[in-house]
Amino acid sequence: MNAKGKMTNNSVKSAVRTLRILEYFESATDPVSLGALSSNLFIPKSSAHTLVYTLIEEGYLEKLSHNAFVLNSNLKRSVGWVGGLDGAIRRAARKEMDRLLNLFEESVVLGVPTAQYDVKIADFRQSSQLMSYSVLKSPTIPGWCTSLGHAILSCLPEDESFKYIDKVSKVSLTPKTLTSTNGIMERIRTCSHRGYSLSIDERFDGASGVAVPIIDGSGLPRAALNMVMLTPRFFKRKELIIQEVKKSVKSIENTLFDKQENNNIRQLEVR
Repeated sequence: MNAKGKMTNNSVKSAVRTLRILEYFESATDPVSLGALSSNLFIPKSSAHTLVYTLIEEGYLEKLSHNAFVLNSNLKRSVGWVGGLDGAIRRAARKEMDRLLNLFEESVVLGVPTAQYDVKIADFRQSSQLMSYSVLKSPTIPGWCTSLGHAILSCLPEDESFKYIDKVSKVSLTPKTLTSTNGIMERIRTCSHRGYSLSIDERFDGASGVAVPIIDGSGLPRAALNMVMLTPRFFKRKELIIQEVKKSVKSIENTLFDKQENNNIRQLEVR
């Protein structure tokens, strides 16, 4: 690229422009308009429009209004703004999270494990119901007392789960919070047997839900998908909710780990 931002003959224009757009959004402190993007990067406005909306569709950018765009907030919290494996999981889960939100009108949460086996919120869909569970934009939630955490821990070797549960500080958050290592481990064994975890009034009194682990081809938990809502509404449709979340996870796993074009996804972890 020369001093005026024009492409050299050997450049693949769309690829270079996409990278420049991502770099621009990563450094921007305010929402960006298509006009500003086109002017500052010397990209035709029609091309900027096409690339920006492609990046929105792929989960890299967010549209705030008719002509205001920002980098996806989850990428701002990622190590490496491209997103790595977390970004691939988030993109694969997007359609299924939308499907579940439309089907049940309840909050949907995607979580990925941290190195310490707590859970980082990778993405969420907030229910619009007047009385609903509020998904806070907290970077991480505890793994030992949440359905997302139990779903992930249930797929690990038992000694590894035990080591985490035994050393973590555990305090009662509600009257139903399990705080004994043995009690939590028994819950995790149940999750492993049936393929999903339940949390009934354990982290927040009056909020319940289900989480299903997202497992790669080698059996490792890469993430978990959770639906959470007010407890009475959960029990009203409990079996259907569990069935549909499991269905969504199977679709996500197929997209991430079974398709030929995604066989190299694990390489993202070392970039």
